[in-house]
Amino acid sequence: MKYHLIHKDAISTVLDKARQYRSLREPDLAISICIDVFAVDADNQDALVIYILALTDQYSHQHGKLQPKKVTEAIARLTSEFHKIYYTGIFLERKARSLLKNPMSESFAYEGLMEAIAKYEMAEKMAPKHCADPILRYNSCLRTIEKENLKPRAEFDELY
Repeated sequence: MKYHLIHKDAISTVLDKARQYRSLREPDLAISICIDVFAVDADNQDALVIYILALTDQYSHQHGKLQPKKVTEAIARLTSEFHKIYYTGIFLERKARSLLKNPMSESFAYEGLMEAIAKYEMAEKMAPKHCADPILRYNSCLRTIEKENLKPRAEFDELY
């Protein structure tokens, strides 16, 4: 059997469906739709953003099947330097938040959130004036660090 191709004129409509599937916590369906878009428009930036978000949705919605390499490859295909930095921040933040589920990983979550914060600071400097997204994400990461009382990994000089 062979995959059927969507018509280029349907891209806008199917991307609306992908957004809806993300809202319904069905990232696999959103990912599938994006792959269908890529088959007819390989560099569609809207599809790339939805694809990146749906892949990173899997950090909170599912266990296993997480594919960080696919996320980083998709981010690299974004044409806007601002979007590359911003969505790298989202990737790092979501990965870090998934670590909060395991108390043994809290120091790694702290490091991941700090990496995301650094990306959001960079993105904030590049963002259009009307775009507050990097600021909102930065503040959310900082509030999570405070709320969870996250700290950097302790260094052990001596065990005795």
